[in-house]
Amino acid sequence: MDTIARPGSGLTAASNDRLLLTLLGLMVIGAIIQITLGGVVRVTESGLGCPDWPLCHGSLIPKFEYHTMIEWSHRTAGSSVGLVFIAAVIRVWLIHRDNRFLVTVTTGSLVLITIVGGIGGAVVLSEVEPALRTLHLGLAEGVVLFSVLAFAAAATGWTQRRFSDTSGIPDVSGGRLMAALESAGDLVTARRVTNIAAVLALATLLSGSYAVWRGAGAVCPSWPLCGGSIIPESELVWIHATHRVFAGVSTVVALWAAHRAYRLSGGSQVVRLLAVGALVTVVGQVLVGAANPWTDFSEWAQAIHLSLATIMWTDLVLLAAVLLMQPYGREAEPARGAEA
Repeated sequence: MDTIARPGSGLTAASNDRLLLTLLGLMVIGAIIQITLGGVVRVTESGLGCPDWPLCHGSLIPKFEYHTMIEWSHRTAGSSVGLVFIAAVIRVWLIHRDNRFLVTVTTGSLVLITIVGGIGGAVVLSEVEPALRTLHLGLAEGVVLFSVLAFAAAATGWTQRRFSDTSGIPDVSGGRLMAALESAGDLVTARRVTNIAAVLALATLLSGSYAVWRGAGAVCPSWPLCGGSIIPESELVWIHATHRVFAGVSTVVALWAAHRAYRLSGGSQVVRLLAVGALVTVVGQVLVGAANPWTDFSEWAQAIHLSLATIMWTDLVLLAAVLLMQPYGREAEPARGAEA
């Protein structure tokens, strides 16, 4: 079998295209790094380090100054990541255009990152308008979503055609059939819980950023309670407390999702690794979240908090994608067929 099928010859072998997998992996990593750098820009108050756009102080390479360099690095990294997105989309359209799902998510990610870049310019020109900042981050997380779906689809060889195909149901009976049906029920539950956990993780992330942009990021000097009070005493405290409620619910559901995915009967090794990854990032996020008030909301604690939130969201999205596209290991083919 050829490593890459010829255009027009049916579904192409994206899972064997190492260059494409590398580009898609770089897309995911680059999007996470870009969001992390955006968090550094925010916590260091460097949003206006470059007061103009797309140039910085009227130059491609500005003079060395702390806030200017932070904002310029964020922009430069964004441009570099954009080139990777363009290369991946070209690769997909030239060689894997028969895979409609892959074409859709890769092209969609490029469109989104272009919009994010434009909104980034509008943020600067509007002197960092809070509403635009919220939209900017939300769409950036959308770029991560599309990138993860593209990477997962390419790596597993999943397509929409396979999702609707039920012709591969194996001939099983008796105890094997009951085991397969039980495994299928566990898979449905794991999928649902993981999807909910991913949505809650994103809501928590955006609520935290909203709290910071409203000036409510540092109004609670203690943890887990806000200054020792259960009932918030002001609007800003309510905003911060709402974020903590989101965080608490998200943590519980994410841990439940990790547990269900890890215990999935016949689950693939990738599913178990992502489940462990979700567990580790959730625990790390709780500790870093607590470290914010404990360190008087230091810049490093805030930056790591946003970065871990994005990594947690990415892990849950990737776990949800794998549970949809390739949940079982090779040894569990009967269970996968019965699930179909």
